[in-house]
Amino acid sequence: MAKTSTKLTRRNKIIDAALKTFAEKGFQDATISEISKAAGVSDATVYEYFNSKEELLFAIPENITKEPLEQMERMLPFLRGADNKVRAIVLGYMILYESNPLYSALVMLQLKSNRNFLRTDAYQQIRRISQILLTCIQEGIDEGIFRRDADPYLIRAMILGTIEHECIRWHLLGKPESLIALVDPLVDMVFDGIRVRKDQVPFAIHVHLADTGGGNPEVLNPGE
Repeated sequence: MAKTSTKLTRRNKIIDAALKTFAEKGFQDATISEISKAAGVSDATVYEYFNSKEELLFAIPENITKEPLEQMERMLPFLRGADNKVRAIVLGYMILYESNPLYSALVMLQLKSNRNFLRTDAYQQIRRISQILLTCIQEGIDEGIFRRDADPYLIRAMILGTIEHECIRWHLLGKPESLIALVDPLVDMVFDGIRVRKDQVPFAIHVHLADTGGGNPEVLNPGE
């Protein structure tokens, strides 16, 4: 047990060092030697855990998103209403990115353009989060909270695209000052377009026809 714990601690230390090195120097310019030095281990030790620099890169998002994803999956069943679940998921994204600036910089500025990443377990783990978001949006449509003609895939793309755009601006321009502060404005704006309003609830008007004696029917207005 102690040996397993030591190996896990060393592995996490290497991943943390890689995250810092990749974020500061970029994946292409960073070297295993720099990472091993930052982690306080030898190059050989790094290769005991990871076969290549790219495999080490892909281990970072899997390591960082595992716990937040598990927390999200435990919490969502206790939230009432798909709209509250969607808001919670967006908040989760923003908390993750703002509280881990090195990670969000790595994801937005480097991993997004790496095609090999799309074939990794780490990417599948990240996809689980977006799939949960899609499921909650569809749940809102099915419950009648969101409009029946709303496209859940388009809504998800709008939400995630805005999150990514604002996160990149945050890194490159220092604006907005807080990603978390954008949660309510973003979600409320999306909901304004897809939420079913009370004045949109379908209703029927029954029109009664009366014979006036002349053979021509007369339409009686509901108030008459």
